Amino acid sequence: MPEQIDIKEEIKKLVQLQEMDSEIFDLRSQKEYFPVRLKEMDDSLEDKKTGMENAENALKSLQVSRSEKETDMQAKEEKIAKHEGELYQIKNNKEYQALQQEIDSIKADVSLIEEDIIMLLDEVEAAQARVEEEKKKFEVEKQSVESEKETIKAEEKQVDDRLKDLTARRGEFTKNIAPNVLSQYEKILENRGKTAIARIDGEFCGECNMTLRPQMINEAQLKKNLVFCESCSRILYAED
Repeated sequence: MPEQIDIKEEIKKLVQLQEMDSEIFDLRSQKEYFPVRLKEMDDSLEDKKTGMENAENALKSLQVSRSEKETDMQAKEEKIAKHEGELYQIKNNKEYQALQQEIDSIKADVSLIEEDIIMLLDEVEAAQARVEEEKKKFEVEKQSVESEKETIKAEEKQVDDRLKDLTARRGEFTKNIAPNVLSQYEKILENRGKTAIARIDGEFCGECNMTLRPQMINEAQLKKNLVFCESCSRILYAED
């Protein structure tokens, strides 16, 4: 290390730099989570939309069944009317009774279909109520999601603005740090993520909590050279 480098002053700068880098790390972590939160909002809304669509499909199915029953009943009623007209043309008693029995059988079928239609009317009414309920739930959820998404986007903008500000400040600040010291710091930061410098806490590294040799602690306190933790490789410093 060149003689002119004041390690004590460089350490002070690194401590300040780490404060910025720690915040930058946290802000970037937050930024990564914003798309996840937005997707969660969209998924939640999609679930509510699925509930509404299921209710609508159930209603359509019931309406189709009702329409089919009504069509079937109309066809049978027309058949009854036709057979009743044919009764007046039959003169054979046996044929008359056979046709009358068929008419009675069809009327019995019509009666059953009428009961089915009445039941379907109740089911259709209930299904319509479910559709309205699901629509209301969807609209409430939609408004809530849109509001939450706006809040998330506003938070994301704040994070972006803060990141830009910190990144710019960091760029200016690092110009005052010795290149060799900065290079070592940034290499450690790249490997360790959030922190590259560790305060000595008693006999321990303040970051990895490993016990430090007395000689290392003394060297860090002297602030003549950069001292590195033998466990996590971070730059060690002792507070004045």
